[in-house]
Amino acid sequence: MLLPAIVVFGVEYLRHEVFHDLVPELWGNLMTGAIAFGSSALILIPIYRRLEAADEQLHAREIEHAVSEERERLGRELHDGVAQALFFLGVKADALRRFLGAGALEAAGQAAAEITQALNDTSSRVRDAIFDVRTAPEPGESIGAWTRTYARKFAEVHDLRGEVAETGPDVALPLPRALRVMAMIREGLHNVAKHAEAQSFAVRLAWGRDSLTVVVADDGRGLPAPVPGPDRGRYGLATLREYAQANGGTLTVSARRGGGTELVLCVPYRGGAGA
Repeated sequence: MLLPAIVVFGVEYLRHEVFHDLVPELWGNLMTGAIAFGSSALILIPIYRRLEAADEQLHAREIEHAVSEERERLGRELHDGVAQALFFLGVKADALRRFLGAGALEAAGQAAAEITQALNDTSSRVRDAIFDVRTAPEPGESIGAWTRTYARKFAEVHDLRGEVAETGPDVALPLPRALRVMAMIREGLHNVAKHAEAQSFAVRLAWGRDSLTVVVADDGRGLPAPVPGPDRGRYGLATLREYAQANGGTLTVSARRGGGTELVLCVPYRGGAGA
């Protein structure tokens, strides 16, 4: 970094001590400035290029980490849902065989009904996972733009009415954090389709000074009492809380006045994992 200063000092020394009578003052100043600019460019351009390459590598690692986290999410959902459903089906199929062998037709009918329900639930989970993969965000797509596209397609697939509202200037979140916010919106809408028996839903994005607030509301049957959790095969709210905690945020679930359920997620712009 000292080379430009050394070059300029040398040029100035030669101009004043050796070429003082040969080079006019104006031309000497112009020559000194050009030499200083050229020597600085020779040094700084390679440095800037190295910095740009390092920034691209960092961004690539960030994308790779975010993609890996998303794959892990899908894998966990498939494991929690499909793997457990297959185990359940195996148990019920064995029970059905024993009931039929013993002539217990009523118990066999109940086991068959449970197998049918489990197959339908598993099919729904796989279909949702495929839908999420196909509606993944495009590179550089904002949370608001992705939410509008996703909500529209989700409403079409599940025969629901949906709307999205956004207030405040959009904040460019780090990619891992943005993907977790999108995952929370997805999970909130899947809960509406699976459990709410709703006719419509609404998603609101409020960009505040320090945090993003996401509201997913529906006009469905409301919250059951007690709210089922993982012990009853319901992982939706538990998954949402995990995402919120990973982002250093909070999740509240409450009944809406007039019916339905409202999820409120508050996600700070900084803090938590993958900030």
